[in-house]
Amino acid sequence: MNFKLIDFNDEIADDEILKCQELNNDIIFLKYDVSENDILMLKENEIVVLINNGHICDYKENAQTYMIKKTNEEIETDDICIRNADNNELCLVFFNKNIIKNNKLLINKLNINKKINISIEYDFKIENFKNFLNKIIGLRKLYTKEEIIEKVREHVTNSIKTRIINELEEYNLDIEKLLQVNKNIKGENEYDTKLLEYGVRLISYKITDYETIDKKFKFF
Repeated sequence: MNFKLIDFNDEIADDEILKCQELNNDIIFLKYDVSENDILMLKENEIVVLINNGHICDYKENAQTYMIKKTNEEIETDDICIRNADNNELCLVFFNKNIIKNNKLLINKLNINKKINISIEYDFKIENFKNFLNKIIGLRKLYTKEEIIEKVREHVTNSIKTRIINELEEYNLDIEKLLQVNKNIKGENEYDTKLLEYGVRLISYKITDYETIDKKFKFF
């Protein structure tokens, strides 16, 4: 027996409709335990995923009211069993579709003659919620922005480092040239590819501050 989300257009009291708490720049997703015939409202910039025993039954991206129904129909799935979730009861997961902005990063670039400390802000979003569910979150109640960043920190850092360092070398360590443009991510390096396996995509980054320090040589 499967479950699916069907359009619901009948009259119903507002307090009988499940609405996700506000998803914002700090909250990536929220999970709610549900039952058959429950009714939910999906808002703009949200994705809702229906999960039973760790398997994705259905998902919706259009802002609309839906009802959870049992069905004997064969539902197409990617046969992803979300880790540590095979005994989890029927639930809904609401995803934030917005770009998650203003994440911080510090890069230290050491050259023969000088060291450059670069402060960076970058933006990312959940590009593939199925990979994200499977590789990152399991089925916890919620994940915050900080927790997601911690999970993917190495790949995010290496991706941006690769770009910044290449550009610094191209500009002969002229940081002022890098400050002229906010970088939109174009193309993928090996770390971006790894991020996409987690369902996460870098959108853009910008240098917000920097400090250049001349190296001091010790003579003995």
